[in-house]
Amino acid sequence: MRVLENRTGQTLARPLRILSMLRGQWDAQRLPALEALADLGHEVVYVDEVLPADGYRKLVARLDFDIAVLWGSSLQNFLMTAGEPFFLDELEIPYVSLWTDNPVKHLFLLKDVMTPMHRGMFIADTRVIEQMTGLGFDNLFYLPPWHIDPKIFHPVPPEPSLQANVGFAATVNGYDAERGKWRMFWDYHMNAAADTIIEGLRAAGDHVDVLDSLPDDWDAFSLPFSLISHAMYFEQKALIRELVIEAMGGRDLHITGIGSGVSHRPNIHMRQGRAWNELSPLFCSSRINLNCTPWPRSCHHRVFQIAACRALAVTDWRDDAAALFEPDLEAVYFRSLDELPEIIDRFLSHPAEAGEIAEAGYRRFLAHHTAAHRMAELSRILDQLV
Repeated sequence: MRVLENRTGQTLARPLRILSMLRGQWDAQRLPALEALADLGHEVVYVDEVLPADGYRKLVARLDFDIAVLWGSSLQNFLMTAGEPFFLDELEIPYVSLWTDNPVKHLFLLKDVMTPMHRGMFIADTRVIEQMTGLGFDNLFYLPPWHIDPKIFHPVPPEPSLQANVGFAATVNGYDAERGKWRMFWDYHMNAAADTIIEGLRAAGDHVDVLDSLPDDWDAFSLPFSLISHAMYFEQKALIRELVIEAMGGRDLHITGIGSGVSHRPNIHMRQGRAWNELSPLFCSSRINLNCTPWPRSCHHRVFQIAACRALAVTDWRDDAAALFEPDLEAVYFRSLDELPEIIDRFLSHPAEAGEIAEAGYRRFLAHHTAAHRMAELSRILDQLV
């Protein structure tokens, strides 16, 4: 456990004592957000190791916290591993959850924290907020990707070993492997529902939203729905990767990721994955950086990372994204993978234009989209919630 340092000396009229607890695999990526809260003047206590259940209880009992800030992945892990009720509800400690993935995948668990103590969910997609409001959730707040730190993602000199015309930082796994991994012990109703979603993706060439596409007689809070939603995230990701490779034609594509998928096409170059905090050289060494988004409207965090590196992001159109990075001025969007070859050829042939967009995206990120900006938004809302 540690109390995070206030590096700015800034003060607040009403500072909060905030608890955050490490529980999920990717929590280290979220630390800049907590540091930004401390820099605003809040007292932030960060439990940076996984404790047994009674360890968290003893800590909460010893200190008087105003509110807990939990990452969605951590809340999910607590709900999967702890008995009911959730101990923050039982101890009457207000808490909020901040999500970097789609909480609709976790409704089977989240139904147990539709409580007065769960004061708010911060979600990066306006369509998901509409969906969850329709399911009975309240205090839902739109907060675009909130953990991108310009000290981690920033311009660096290109590395010769990483230089590429087109780069794609992405996990690539074979579709059949993903299907076999996630569908074990499913009945024919679940398989039929999932197959319909996959058919929709193949027809549209883009991700299909599970909640919007399944018939109303599916209970969104049921375990089968959560299993389908979880599986579809990985199955659709695998298929989209295949479609990107196909869309490239014979153009070179350098894919960097941790997946086990392989391609025998001579224009596809598979590279070993890199740690999340070592991606800046990759983005800065690629003339074009591709991205694909699994959310219905959100701007994927990868777009923010690429922009933070003063690199060119070419990403699929999402309405929320277009409101955050202006199309063709701060980022480049494609509405269909059929458009990808023309976009790639255009910007490889006009590097000055690509550089102008990358520069504008970089300025937009620094002016509006850092972890410090997002935590200032969060802080204002927390002050209203406690």
